[in-house]
Amino acid sequence: MANNNTIPAATDQGTRAWSFMVGACMIEGLMWGLPLNFGVFQSYYQKNHIFTSSNHLPLVGTLTTAISYLGAPLMTLLTVKYPRLQHRMIWFGWALCVVSLIGSSFSTKVWHLIIMQGVLYGIGFLIIYYPLLNMLNGWFVERRGLAYGIMFASSGIFGAGLPFLLEHLLYKYGYPTTLRIYSVAICVLVGPTLPLLHSRLSDSLDFETNMRFDTSVFKKPTFLVIVLSNIPQGLVFFLPSVYLPSFASTIGLSAAQGTIVLSALNVCQIISQLSMGYASDLFNPIAPMVVSTMFSGVVVLGIWGSSNGFILLLTFGILYGLFSGGYSVLYSRFVTLLTKEADMGLWLYSMLEFQRGIGNLIGGYISSLMIGDSEAEYDNLILLIGITLLVSSLSGIGYWMFRFLACFRT
Repeated sequence: MANNNTIPAATDQGTRAWSFMVGACMIEGLMWGLPLNFGVFQSYYQKNHIFTSSNHLPLVGTLTTAISYLGAPLMTLLTVKYPRLQHRMIWFGWALCVVSLIGSSFSTKVWHLIIMQGVLYGIGFLIIYYPLLNMLNGWFVERRGLAYGIMFASSGIFGAGLPFLLEHLLYKYGYPTTLRIYSVAICVLVGPTLPLLHSRLSDSLDFETNMRFDTSVFKKPTFLVIVLSNIPQGLVFFLPSVYLPSFASTIGLSAAQGTIVLSALNVCQIISQLSMGYASDLFNPIAPMVVSTMFSGVVVLGIWGSSNGFILLLTFGILYGLFSGGYSVLYSRFVTLLTKEADMGLWLYSMLEFQRGIGNLIGGYISSLMIGDSEAEYDNLILLIGITLLVSSLSGIGYWMFRFLACFRT
């Protein structure tokens, strides 16, 4: 039986809550930062003809992120059912990610990378992430949107330097040494912060619990509005980060300039994540959802579509990061808009991530079929991304139009 006599620590404040945030930020920044910057690896592999069948290289980065999303419902069930094992899950997932990078460093074929750097790393990160989010929800309640914004922004903070670091390491030492160095970095920098990751309710948790489902959530119009935005947004959101370095090379820019653009995008995501997280604590999260998707689509079609030099492409990276980067932060408030039950909230969060993963996987596969080595072949991809993001905004626009008209009827 659980010990129910221990008074849990206060939420949204205190040393333990913010110490937990330090550990969460290290995982988000350093461990999630690697797949988010796979475009640097991809550009290096393609430029130097490291592997044959290079058209399948985008699947490596796509699978890493897609597995983290597609496995979300299963990992949520395990997290909720065995809450006392959350800390051990995080340690196991961390070790699996380290092993996957070491294994990737010995790759000689694309399918080796797909299995090790793509599939195995994705599984490891998935095992880490949902116990981490469940604990985060326990520590932060009123300021949850801001907490998610801070954690997600850490990937942007690391992302400001990671593209330059990875590019330097790749071109100086090659991919095997780079991957081994990164695995050591995860051990040395993330490992010491793992003891900080404890549940606020750890002393009162049962070893095994049963999850409670509230099916009435799925009948709410707001749920449909969120889903109709989330699926198309997830289809194309990651594609600019994956293809910007290689696109830059196609229009005659240097590898360094392509890396600067990607780094600028990552930095601007910090502002987006913090601002949207803060805004979602104050306002209905459907409002920043519409702003994010609609203006992201406009930026893709209007600026990336006409980029033929460094300045325009850099401008695109900055604006796309500002408008698109904070979308996933809104998930934490989408779920509180739909339910007040903690277990159901984590389940809904995992459903949104699952939808995003399906979109990411399909989008990655479609993009790998569309892209070759010429600038002209990027035109259709840019058109697909821009239009899909605009479609993603339509449900939110309809939501606000309905509420606006309802005010007049009353």
